[in-house]
Amino acid sequence: MNTLLFAMSVVAVGGGLMMAAIGVGQTLTGRRAVTSASEVLLGEGPGYSEEIDRPFSERLLGPAWGSFRKMGRTLTPSWQMKRMRRNAQLAGMGPGGVEGILALKAAAVAAGATLIPLAMASLGASFGPVVLWAVLGGAIGFFVPDLWVAKKGSARQEDIRRTLPETIDLMAIAVQAGMGLEGSIELVARKLPGALGEELQRLLQEIQLGSSRRQALQKLRERTEITELSTFAMALIQADTIGSPVAEVLQTHAFEMRLLRRQRARETAAKLPVKLLFPLLLTIFPALMIIVIGPAMVTVIDAFSGGALG
Repeated sequence: MNTLLFAMSVVAVGGGLMMAAIGVGQTLTGRRAVTSASEVLLGEGPGYSEEIDRPFSERLLGPAWGSFRKMGRTLTPSWQMKRMRRNAQLAGMGPGGVEGILALKAAAVAAGATLIPLAMASLGASFGPVVLWAVLGGAIGFFVPDLWVAKKGSARQEDIRRTLPETIDLMAIAVQAGMGLEGSIELVARKLPGALGEELQRLLQEIQLGSSRRQALQKLRERTEITELSTFAMALIQADTIGSPVAEVLQTHAFEMRLLRRQRARETAAKLPVKLLFPLLLTIFPALMIIVIGPAMVTVIDAFSGGALG
């Protein structure tokens, strides 16, 4: 009976988590604007037919996922909200990503506080440990989305750092060929897709919307935590302020980026012996000692025992 109850609970919770996962994808990719009844009657909204044409999963899970977002916002303290917005920005999620993270945190809390206690109860645990595991499961589910977003942000920043030297090289070549700075940025953003290309596209969009080059570059510095990119943006700001040739600035930074990448590669190579030390001590050396010293130990034990082994 307990096994049947556990199986039914797992199926129910798994179905709910599947529905929540669909809502996560919809929330992270974009946010749908809410249309009032008056807008539909006046012809200002998408209309009833467009509402019906929306996917069934979105129409079904939209209200439920909104409840998850409210629950996540209630559970998350204000100081963590600030860090969450920063991590979402570094991960390239944008403003709508915070709402998705909040909903995912609430869903993970519900899953952790339900699945782990059910598993412990099926194994025959008493009431006290089941309650303790419910609290621990909810806490784990609350922090797992933060760790996922932080890891995604670190990977994105590393992608930007890795592609930055080639980007500056291409920009320098384009400027030397006679293109302007915005034209070279647009060319590079098309040729080098990825995190840095997305940031450069956003830089161009901000300039096209009326922001000055200085403001757009300053916002680029704020959206990332790459020291090299921040230094490069500051150099472009200074060149734009004092009127220095952009081609010379790009050539100088292209050389510095290549030199810095070479130094970073040497630093990584120098750290390899230290990183290999513990795997050698824990895996290779014990087996090697058994192979080398094993026969000698057998001989010594045989000599001291006065008999023959085997």
